[in-house]
Amino acid sequence: MIQDLILLKAKGNKLSQENYYEVVDYMIKHGADKLIAKFFIALDSFGMSKEEVYRLALAMRDSGRVLKFNMPLFEKHSTGGVGDPTSIVLIPLIASLGYKIIKMTARSLVFTNGSADRFKAIPHFKVMLTNEEIEHNLNTTNACVISHGGDMCPADRVLYDIMEKYGLEHNLNLLVASIACKKFASGAKIVLVDVKYGDASVIKRYLDALSMAKILKYVFKKNGIKPILTISSTVQTFGDGIGNAIELVDALNVLQGRKCLLRDVSVRFAVEMITTANPTLDRSDAYDMINSNIDNGLAYKKFMEIVSAQGGDTKILQEAKVFKPYRSVNFVADRDGYVGSINSLVLGEIVRRICETSHDDNIGIALRVKIGDFIKKGEILLSFYYKDESDFDNYITAISGCIRITNEKIKEIYPIRKVIR
Repeated sequence: MIQDLILLKAKGNKLSQENYYEVVDYMIKHGADKLIAKFFIALDSFGMSKEEVYRLALAMRDSGRVLKFNMPLFEKHSTGGVGDPTSIVLIPLIASLGYKIIKMTARSLVFTNGSADRFKAIPHFKVMLTNEEIEHNLNTTNACVISHGGDMCPADRVLYDIMEKYGLEHNLNLLVASIACKKFASGAKIVLVDVKYGDASVIKRYLDALSMAKILKYVFKKNGIKPILTISSTVQTFGDGIGNAIELVDALNVLQGRKCLLRDVSVRFAVEMITTANPTLDRSDAYDMINSNIDNGLAYKKFMEIVSAQGGDTKILQEAKVFKPYRSVNFVADRDGYVGSINSLVLGEIVRRICETSHDDNIGIALRVKIGDFIKKGEILLSFYYKDESDFDNYITAISGCIRITNEKIKEIYPIRKVIR
């Protein structure tokens, strides 16, 4: 049966909704075996129409539990990227404004870490919830963070395995289907997807990010979801931390009032979301409302409520002990100049590689500069937090070459390039 579908694609045919349900049934029964891998390699080779992407997403959604709530829900997703904990800021921020927001977290693809990786840095934080628990949390705290593990979108986990094993993580159609099936299953009605491009992203080129955003817009609208697609460059990281626990701390600092690029981007996302829900709301009023809820502490208080409702240890957060590094070393500038570039791709790969072997969230890198900053010889560029001396010995050379100093000032970079609704 799967072989027949491969032949149909090879002949230029479009597959039906029934065909894609057959594919997903096979995935659930057989996992990421060689035959189903050949099928997805064929999709990569011969292409998919936007309608086919929708059909695959719908079939993967129906492979597991689908949430249906009688309430308008927001959701936010990122296609990856290093040093981006905006969801941790955005969830309590939106909830503190009285809107309801659900976040279906996923594990990471390739070198980036996902929201699931960051939230698991909170001791005892529970993301495997029943429908009743999810609805209760949405009604009491306006927010809920859940995993698409367990019985939600199980076919998507098979697709993840295939994409990673066979180098298909750059296929825009499969990426869209993977994202969309989870949003269809979450029950969200307004979804913001931050589509990233650049060296520190799965998607390298702006035009590819733009194409992906257009496919997302099509499949979301067909499913009755209002889409907000932002296209962002990874030249500049949103946050200063790279690593699960340190990115969590980065987000907490914003919720406690810190002014920085991470706050600016998170506020911008929130503005796009609430003005989509309320088209008559003036954007300047939206900015004022959102910034006020950070400065008056309501967003931070809401975050603690959300963590508590999902069993997380709020005490360790309040005492600022969620990030407990073992050893650290500072990398300093060897001359005066301007920060010309930061290779966050390499930095992200290093942190993830160490975390995968150590299973420790207290590994990380703190960037002390942004592109365009003027620095003097001896000033700290970044701090590396590690556990074993071998990690320091193995990566010192790579880390030291990740920040380039130039003689001329580089123009300040604002990462969000375009917004599509």
